[in-house]
Amino acid sequence: MKVFITGVNGFIGSHLAKRMIDEGHTVVGLVKDIIPSEWLTEALKSCVLVRGDIRNISLLKRVLNDYEIECCIHLAAKSIVKLAYRNPIDTFEVNCIGTAKVLEACRQIAVDRVLVQSTDKVYGNQMNATVDSKRIPTEPYGTSKICSDLIAKTYAQNYGMKILITRPCNTYGYDTNNRIIPNTIRSCLRGEAPIIFKNDTSMRQYIYIDDLTSCFAWLICEKTNAGEYLIATEDVKNQEEVVMEILKHFPHLNPKYIEKPEILEIKNQSMEVKTWPPHWEPKVNFEEGIKLTIEKFKKYWNSLE
Repeated sequence: MKVFITGVNGFIGSHLAKRMIDEGHTVVGLVKDIIPSEWLTEALKSCVLVRGDIRNISLLKRVLNDYEIECCIHLAAKSIVKLAYRNPIDTFEVNCIGTAKVLEACRQIAVDRVLVQSTDKVYGNQMNATVDSKRIPTEPYGTSKICSDLIAKTYAQNYGMKILITRPCNTYGYDTNNRIIPNTIRSCLRGEAPIIFKNDTSMRQYIYIDDLTSCFAWLICEKTNAGEYLIATEDVKNQEEVVMEILKHFPHLNPKYIEKPEILEIKNQSMEVKTWPPHWEPKVNFEEGIKLTIEKFKKYWNSLE
């Protein structure tokens, strides 16, 4: 299958591209900017890379047509919540207008099977949210994804496109972004005490990257019915539990407890886990996922430091 992936050089995009290439698919990936790294060189070595912006509809149409793309996986987004909060206009332009332009390009070139990645953040402060739970606008990132969902639904309903809207919970794995798990592992590998915020009991739900990419590959390749899919696990943790799980692999270190800074964020969040896509379920629990993540950080550590 010939697959077009936007945001292919991102955390999820790079892992997904490697999986799909390993499974024998042809992957064409769109990148706006790329910072070379050992991981990206390995993951994308057999991927056709096209430089450009998802808001450039002429470029999108040319890529879809020239490479005879059969399906599209739209991952590109402003996805770091703190950065989205600082740059709301850019976030809305990329996440909302960008999604509309990707879908319009697909419509015009008759690529009607599209996976649009959404997020559990659309549900705001809710535990055990279902597909039908109320969408709660919070910070710019979550709000932009609610808008993106509505845009995707509009294209599905009006133009008969086979659109899959996926809402993963917090994905972790070998990730160089500024998030709790990579930040904590990097601190530990440097021999520094990782930070735990005092009295922070906020809950998050976690899924290992290989489980998420296996789900995406199944959804897009196996002709699963279009619709909305929650991708969640039983692994619901607070930030202290996350850090302490990582510290099991660094017994010589102790955490550093500090006061939590004022951060506008969702406090408690999880989704129902019994509505997985058909014929798929996660295989890696949190303990094993953390072990695998640390192993991969160690593998690429020299290229990071």
